[in-house]
Amino acid sequence: MPIRFECKNSCVAIIDIDLGNRNTFNIPEMNELIKIFEEHIESELDLKAILIKSSNSDFFATGPAIKEIENLDKNGARYYITILNMMTKHIQESSVPVICVVKGTVTGIGLDIVSSADFRFAVKDSIFADVSSKYGLLSPSSIALRLSFLIGVQRAKEIILSGKNYSGEDMYNFNYLTNVFSSDEIDKRVSDFLDGFKELSIDSLRFKKRFFIDLWKNYIKNNLFPMDDIFSELLRSGKDWGKAVANLNNKIL
Repeated sequence: MPIRFECKNSCVAIIDIDLGNRNTFNIPEMNELIKIFEEHIESELDLKAILIKSSNSDFFATGPAIKEIENLDKNGARYYITILNMMTKHIQESSVPVICVVKGTVTGIGLDIVSSADFRFAVKDSIFADVSSKYGLLSPSSIALRLSFLIGVQRAKEIILSGKNYSGEDMYNFNYLTNVFSSDEIDKRVSDFLDGFKELSIDSLRFKKRFFIDLWKNYIKNNLFPMDDIFSELLRSGKDWGKAVANLNNKIL
């Protein structure tokens, strides 16, 4: 099953994640999302907003199964991380606002996708988690920096170091989510929010979005840890990835 793209009107594009099972992302799925941005989004001159959603009511998106990454050597890990950060860069640096609507569970790469958006809506009882610490891993993306930028270092620590599940209401209280709604009302409320973009000036909207893109770039520039150099601590220290996760290959990040 695919990641579907449609732009029925010239104002709002819709990206629908429909991968089956847990909406699990790995390199092919990340490349598919990158391709959508490069071949479709960037050519839509009248576009004013992008909606990323999931057809799976139980899972917005999750990271890869351990068995999919257990045999990565250092070069493979660097390639994996390059693709991951390229995908999030397309979302973060989209010329128009990106809106994510979450129903169900978000972990791993799903958390990267949602965190890269400009606006985040969720069902109140949806679940957000960074489970990498449970498996002795360090998330290879810029998620720690992104969360610190969005909600502050202390809240970011809570999410990343604890490995706990947080509800949509928890994340709203952390100022991570734009708003939370019941499952019965979320579609209507997000649709109303998107309708508001139809009245906006394209030039003004894109100019202002550029300001926030530059703000994020400046935040990265002044960070002591360049994002291109962040990868699994296990691999950085030269330990064998396969041995470290050999007993975890039925787990999902």
